[in-house]
Amino acid sequence: MRVLPMRRILFAVAALAAVLIYVIWWVTYAGIHYIPRYTMRPPGASGELQGTTVRVLSLTRSDRLADAEGGEPGVPDPGAVWVVAELEAERHDPAKEFLCGAQLIGPERRLWSTTSALTKGAMPKRALQSCPLDLPVAQPVRFESIFMVPARYADQLAGIALADDSSAARTPVIRPPER
Repeated sequence: MRVLPMRRILFAVAALAAVLIYVIWWVTYAGIHYIPRYTMRPPGASGELQGTTVRVLSLTRSDRLADAEGGEPGVPDPGAVWVVAELEAERHDPAKEFLCGAQLIGPERRLWSTTSALTKGAMPKRALQSCPLDLPVAQPVRFESIFMVPARYADQLAGIALADDSSAARTPVIRPPER
């Protein structure tokens, strides 16, 4: 049997160690940057998103979504309920554009995005507008975000996550004030 030279063994061990260090570094980096991290704010506190302060005024669960013009109410899919978040936003930085990144967060980091007109039924007209794209600077604006959530999770909601993909900072989760 032939004996391997020590230099080859050390080279193989060094290469294996370098690959192992790289894999450990990449898994750590990916865990930090690709899995959303959240910061729970106290009830009634605001969160900052793209130079805009946002706060939740109310979070309401309903089986029907009323129409402001007296038309047919919106009905969610079977086994689901509507969750309407009334929000207030105040833009501070005119250089930054406010993009609605509000998502409803539930148990085990489940996320729901706002419901659009692409849902099964037509969305009824609402008294408040949905997320405005052209917020005036230094003027609070009220709007609402509508979510369709499975009924089994409707009582376990954590709040509204203000998702900002341009930042590596933790995502603030804001909640309505306690009553």
